[in-house]
Amino acid sequence: MSARRSFRRRVRYKFDTVLARGTIAVILWLGLITGAVVLVSGTLLSVLEIAVHGHQVGIIEGIWQNMLRSFEPAAMEADTGWPLRLQSLFVVLFGILVGSSLIGLIASGIERRVAELRKGRSEVLEENHVLILGWSEKVFPVITELVLAHRGRKDSVIVVLADHDKIEMEDAIRARVRHLGRTRIVCRSGDPSNPADLALVSPYETRSVIVLGNNHIDGDAQVIRSVLALMDDDRFSTLRVVADCALPENADALREASDGHAITTTSSELIARVTAQACRHTGLGTVFEELLDFGDVDIYFHDDSRLAGRTFGDLVMSYERGAAIGVRYPDGVVDLNPPDDHVFAEDEVLVVVTDNLESLDLRPEPARPELPPPSLGASSATRSSILMVGWNALAPKILGELDKWVEPGSTIRILVDESLVSKEEVAVPGLERLQLSVTTTYHSAPRKVAELCTAEAYDRVVVLCYRIGLSAEEADARALMTLLQLRQFRQDHPELGNRMSVLTEVLDIRDVRLARVAGAEDFIVSERITALMLAQLAEDPDREKVFADLFETTGSEVCMRAISDYGDPQPGLAYGAYVAAAQRAGHLAIGYRLSGARGKDLASAIHLDPPKSKPVDLGPEDRLVIVVSRDTDPTLGPNATDSARRQYEGTPAG
Repeated sequence: MSARRSFRRRVRYKFDTVLARGTIAVILWLGLITGAVVLVSGTLLSVLEIAVHGHQVGIIEGIWQNMLRSFEPAAMEADTGWPLRLQSLFVVLFGILVGSSLIGLIASGIERRVAELRKGRSEVLEENHVLILGWSEKVFPVITELVLAHRGRKDSVIVVLADHDKIEMEDAIRARVRHLGRTRIVCRSGDPSNPADLALVSPYETRSVIVLGNNHIDGDAQVIRSVLALMDDDRFSTLRVVADCALPENADALREASDGHAITTTSSELIARVTAQACRHTGLGTVFEELLDFGDVDIYFHDDSRLAGRTFGDLVMSYERGAAIGVRYPDGVVDLNPPDDHVFAEDEVLVVVTDNLESLDLRPEPARPELPPPSLGASSATRSSILMVGWNALAPKILGELDKWVEPGSTIRILVDESLVSKEEVAVPGLERLQLSVTTTYHSAPRKVAELCTAEAYDRVVVLCYRIGLSAEEADARALMTLLQLRQFRQDHPELGNRMSVLTEVLDIRDVRLARVAGAEDFIVSERITALMLAQLAEDPDREKVFADLFETTGSEVCMRAISDYGDPQPGLAYGAYVAAAQRAGHLAIGYRLSGARGKDLASAIHLDPPKSKPVDLGPEDRLVIVVSRDTDPTLGPNATDSARRQYEGTPAG
């Protein structure tokens, strides 16, 4: 009995082993068993001389007849004689058993394969695709911008590898990125820092790799681990890797560890610099977004053999469309706003702001329409009076950057909700130009905002989101409530509200439309600003040098200046006349902003890279958007350098 049980167990074990090998193995075994049954039964027909349809059959014919009966039971209808009928009945029953088993196996195999595909663990065999490693709120604006950048390509693929459910990622992307165009999105579930999981998405066949941190405190650790996993291959040096870090020290360490092959950005530093610059001029935040996104104008590197021998000053006015802002030397160094007498060498490339690089048309000679000289003196810099409502970890960085730009003696008052941030937490040591004061309130009391705006007549209000103690939705809701308070104040006090502009931070890009309705002029969407930069660098790493120059305090800057500082505007005068006037002052005009626009109308009032021959009706209070070097004061006021003022006045320098 024990031997018999042992035999049954061994047979059962063998059977279980066959089943465990998967659907294909079971189908093969069923096929072999079916073949054996058909072979044996067909041989018996011949050996036992059983007549089929009144004729004796050989072995081959017997096998054929039984194979027909195993596939189609109706084949036995014409059988006569009980020996043939019994034999056919056995073959038919066996065929039904095998057929039903095969159908079940195939159905379950397909279902299992679909379930595996839904898990996102299948291999991605793509080339020249963009790979995004990690998952955070930035993934949606990054994909949106990449779709815009790839809108002219026939086969654009973006692959996302993250430690999330594949179906959930796909649903979230479909909900947040509405227009994908020709771009295909492929999601895979896995650990971006695991080389085995990385191998699923063909990382070394990509066009570029973007590494995102998660939304948790260990986001930088995840980014570093993912880049190190990519470095575990000799092909890493051929990759274009852009990594987003929260802390500058982590970004520097990662760049050094990768020997510069990984381009790193620091979210907090970038947002602080953009916010600080946007605090200076209404509409500058919108200008930065247009330069960073792929929707309208972009920064390009224009390589043209006809540039050799031409001076930069001539090239500024030699394009109908396209605002020349700098030069890239053969060693990769980028110089913005170089001297007008700089002569281009053969390997030097023009840095230009335009909406279409292919449409640039270089004229043999520059066109220089004239703008009458200004009847009034150039405007001088004035002290700023700023109100900041709200506080978060970015605020000290913003104030540190803002302190480098404002005039000495400028003031900033911080209004915080004491239930979320204590007065002692609002401390920024080392401020030299800004005089900081703190006021506390509870639950952002409407009267307090109105009282402060009435008492001190601010020219700029910055609304920041609280990031501790509130969810992103609650923080944005608090910011929107503050915007409504400011809107009501401006309506009740037009004499104060007309000189006040509002800059707000929102955490969720979906709340931008609500902020416009609430009355904000400029917007700093934290996740979006970083995402735009990542997408720009993923498409062209050389743009990092341009943005670094624009956002560093030691390089060049983008700012705005009144038209009246350059000359007396005339109705219907060509835009190129204003570009030429700005160039005489040592500035490079890339567009203009109409005055008086607020809220949702501000974006339509900003025009970047218009045709130089286009007639425009600009007033004295309208502003040019300019790129200017740090050693040339953009206001040409009391702090302007002597050489800059002489250049502006048309006299020789030195």
